[in-house]
Amino acid sequence: MAKEARISRLLTTETVRLHLEKPREWNELIVEFGEEDANLPSIKERREQIIEEMIDLLMPSGNIQHRNKLLTDLINRERKASTALGHGIAVPHVRTKHARDLVIGFARSDFPIDWDAPDGMPVDLFFVMVAPSFDDRIYTKIWSKFASILSVDSVREELRSASDPGEIIRILRLEE
Repeated sequence: MAKEARISRLLTTETVRLHLEKPREWNELIVEFGEEDANLPSIKERREQIIEEMIDLLMPSGNIQHRNKLLTDLINRERKASTALGHGIAVPHVRTKHARDLVIGFARSDFPIDWDAPDGMPVDLFFVMVAPSFDDRIYTKIWSKFASILSVDSVREELRSASDPGEIIRILRLEE
C-alpha cells in the first residue's frame, strides 16, 4: 500500500508517457482529410479513448484489477464532472475496488484536447490517479498536492518541455 503521499514517489518512468498516441492519430487524419472530413470520434469518445490510453500506463504496476471495469469507473467519474483543472491540465481520477493500491500516471499530448476545462482551454497535460475505495487519506493528500503543484505556471511549462520521463519525476520532486 502506498505509504507516502508524494506524487514523485508514486510515478515511475514506466507510468510516464511524453506523447499520447490517440491525439497523434487524430491529427494525422486532420492533416490528410481536413478537419471537417477527418471522421474523428466525438469529443466524448476522444476523452474516453485518452482515459483508456492512460489506463494502459498503469497496467504494468500490477495494482490494477479488471482493466475494463476500471475504464468504466473512470469514464463514469468523468461523465459526472470534468476532471480538467484549467491551464491545459486534466486529472482523471477515481477510487475503485479495481485498484489494489494508489497508482499515478502522467501523459502529455502534442495535440491539445477539449476537456470541458473551467477556463475553456484544451488539455495537453494529463495525470491519472486510481486508488482503492478504502484509501481516502493518501488519495486526499495527493489530490491537494496536485492542486498546489499544478497551479504554478513554471511547473506546467517545465512539464510541457521535459524531454524524458525521469525529468517529469524530477520536476514534481522539486515542487513537493
